[in-house]
Amino acid sequence: MTYGQNFVWTPELENLSNRVWTITSLVGAVLCGAVLIVIGIVAMNPSCRPHLDRVSFRILVCALVANTIFGITNAIGGKFTGPTWACGFDIFLLQFTLETSSFLLFSIALNLQLVVVHQVNGQKMEKFYIVGSIIISLCLTVPPYALKQYGLLVHERRDPRERLGWQIGTQLFWILLTVAGEVITSSTVVWYMVQHQLRQKRIQADTTLTSVIVEDDRLAHANFYRNTILRIVAYPISSALINLTSVACVIHDTRQDGVHNWTDYHVLLLGDSVYGGRAVLYALFAIMDPALVRAMRTFIHDIRSVDEASTAGTHPLRNLTDNNRSLSVHIELATRYQNDDDTFVDGDTLPPKSLAPQVDRPSMVKILSHIETSPSHGHADVPANEREVVTRDRERQEEFQKQI
Repeated sequence: MTYGQNFVWTPELENLSNRVWTITSLVGAVLCGAVLIVIGIVAMNPSCRPHLDRVSFRILVCALVANTIFGITNAIGGKFTGPTWACGFDIFLLQFTLETSSFLLFSIALNLQLVVVHQVNGQKMEKFYIVGSIIISLCLTVPPYALKQYGLLVHERRDPRERLGWQIGTQLFWILLTVAGEVITSSTVVWYMVQHQLRQKRIQADTTLTSVIVEDDRLAHANFYRNTILRIVAYPISSALINLTSVACVIHDTRQDGVHNWTDYHVLLLGDSVYGGRAVLYALFAIMDPALVRAMRTFIHDIRSVDEASTAGTHPLRNLTDNNRSLSVHIELATRYQNDDDTFVDGDTLPPKSLAPQVDRPSMVKILSHIETSPSHGHADVPANEREVVTRDRERQEEFQKQI
């Protein structure tokens, strides 16, 4: 095999292409399966489950399952050498899981826009994202499977225009549509948050501004979870790049009606790598997700706590006693607000919200903990109204985090 000007399609070239397809697919399937096992182990820990309670993470897990199946069917598909019913069913599963994962990643970006920009409850929309992705994918893959369009070899002698028409109508157009949707919705979320930050800076810089602009809770929480949101936005953007590359390779191969030169062959290898490697990308998405990272940290911390307690000969949940004296915890809470001139005022002296100048959300909740031993039972010496304010704000933040 030489890389000269003359190109000859040989069994060695075909075997190399199949190996690239098979190996990348197997690696992706193994990685996705391993991440799913990690998620299952971590989710069994009750203290870790709240970290995983997020709409985008659950959608990502569904995409991970789809890509595990996609990687397995991809690897199996590279072994077929002729059009059989088994090959057709394998390609059907491949196409179905491919399109399902594409729609699910688009749903993550769509959910962010609906929650952050349009104040829609993401948890109520979650079932529509997942069920809708599955139904649309079935509608796109069942007709060509029923008409026996799957299972035909890529280089089999058939009308290239007919093959391209089926590919565009049942796969390429819809993947490009999800790519456009991912880019538009992700850009909308980022632009919305950037615009708000710029507006806040202008208000703080202009001391003569007399208009009152009150920041709503949802936008304040979006700013609080800004880093998490930006990392989630990176998932559909990266998926869009992968999908664009794979679509370009498919269109090139179909238009050329096979492999006729080294350029066609290199494009074929690139397409094999991208199609097989997309499962690897989804596995990386999941393992780097902020929800899973926090859950794994909690899981590791709990294991270390148990090990340390076992080494010390005590149980981590055993009540701490010292000469029959119980532990008393006194907590004092004070909420402070930051004005535009960087001065702070106490929550009790803050004017009514309707008359207040533009301020950020509570910028600091100062918690002073005094731990001492006394014969009395533990209690929290905190004013009821301050506890309620802190509790409500924390609950609103947790509810917002669950929806993104």
